[in-house]
Amino acid sequence: MNEFPLGAHHEPHILRFPQPAIAPPAEVKAVAPEAEAPSRAVLVFSPRPGARQLLADDVRKRGMQVCETDSPDAMLFHLSRQEFCCCIIDDADSVSRIQEVNAAIRSHSKAAQVICIVGEDSRWGRETVPSFECDVIERPYSASRFGAALMNALRRGELVRENEKLRRQLLNRNLMDLVGSTPAMQSLRESIRIAADDDRTVLVRGEPGSGTTLIAEGLHRCSRRAGKAFLRIDCSLHSVETLELQLFGDGTADGFPGYLKMGEGGSILLDNVDTVALPFQKRLAQLLEQRAAAVLHGTQDGPNIRFLAATHGDLNRLAMEGRFRDDLLQHLSGITLQSPPLRVRTNDIPLLVEHFISQISLKEGRPPRQITADALRVLEAHPWPGNVRELQNVVERCCTVDVTESITPEDLRPWLHNDSIEDGAECVGMTLAEMERKLIESTFARCNGNREKTAQILQIGLRTLSGKLREYGYPPRGGPGSNIKRPVVVTFGGERKAA
Repeated sequence: MNEFPLGAHHEPHILRFPQPAIAPPAEVKAVAPEAEAPSRAVLVFSPRPGARQLLADDVRKRGMQVCETDSPDAMLFHLSRQEFCCCIIDDADSVSRIQEVNAAIRSHSKAAQVICIVGEDSRWGRETVPSFECDVIERPYSASRFGAALMNALRRGELVRENEKLRRQLLNRNLMDLVGSTPAMQSLRESIRIAADDDRTVLVRGEPGSGTTLIAEGLHRCSRRAGKAFLRIDCSLHSVETLELQLFGDGTADGFPGYLKMGEGGSILLDNVDTVALPFQKRLAQLLEQRAAAVLHGTQDGPNIRFLAATHGDLNRLAMEGRFRDDLLQHLSGITLQSPPLRVRTNDIPLLVEHFISQISLKEGRPPRQITADALRVLEAHPWPGNVRELQNVVERCCTVDVTESITPEDLRPWLHNDSIEDGAECVGMTLAEMERKLIESTFARCNGNREKTAQILQIGLRTLSGKLREYGYPPRGGPGSNIKRPVVVTFGGERKAA
């Protein structure tokens, strides 16, 4: 993050280096981290004890806490353990691994500012521009010069902290659909924040119903492409020919232009990318290779579109079996985000239920229902093979079927059977008509024979439902036993009669 250009110095750029694992050196005199206020703690480095003591005393006179160290290794250690408002580096010309020090500052203390003190005859800061952002003070310097630099560093640090706070608030607003406060969700949001600043292809992996599409949409909203189009292609619904048409258009002046033109400057999500047919995988790999080369070299040779991909399958296994191209997998896996299943973040269930109930209340224009503690415990004990989507369906069905004030365990249990139609285990070998009948009859039974609620859940007309039930042998609506199926007798003439 570029903060502020400093005075007459050239505006530097920041180089990032991985931080090595460092053990705490013995020769360190420091204030305990828990005793320091993060915004008033200053890290002072100098290999010379006298100069280090003078700097530390000057900082303390200004009402700030001081952590002193005499080696770059110790600096890295302290930067990894606590937050500082400023890092003062004395005798900067002789400091080794200065880039790692700055990388550690940016990694662990994003708001920390750097002040470098150099010799009078040093070219560093004049002819040699620092490769990281800092304020350079030449010896000899006055107390007022040092004090002004320190105060400026504090003000810049406060602005950086405020900017980071606003940035995170905006991020959370853009990711409102990703409900949850568990460590798994916090880690996912941080990964999205980091990936949003990159422009490489992102692969979102996760189980069905875990929200892979929502993650891709949130990533687009958090990126600099948020003002442009976000287009989704469900690859499982398209053949090679229709995928070609969807991406590249029909090639005519007045025909369909294709998503590559429609999404200029935005993002395209290739959902269920594992279902792309092998003949089209080569074309897709070439397109992503062209785009990757353009991003790497900063050219406009490829389409100005960021590609996102989502999958519920194991692409590595598919590649080993020869059903997915290795080069396509390599281009898709530039950045990978993993959507956590609901069973590993059950503590998010109360927040998710509240979110879904609020959505239903807003949609239907009635006060939100409450959910009892016992009902929440029932939900938390369920394995949720369908993840968040299954939980949403259960909550919606409970709110649709019953309009009482509270949701109880008795309201939930009819919808939590593990052998439900969503699992599909009992549907293998069924015809479409048989599956339709199973769905209608099971929903009708769970609604206790209420046709209006059944039709509302199935999103079909009441007359259509009544016709289907009559076909299945149920009595006419309103008559005795109208919610009980009558046995059907088939005569030798083929006529269906109720017994």
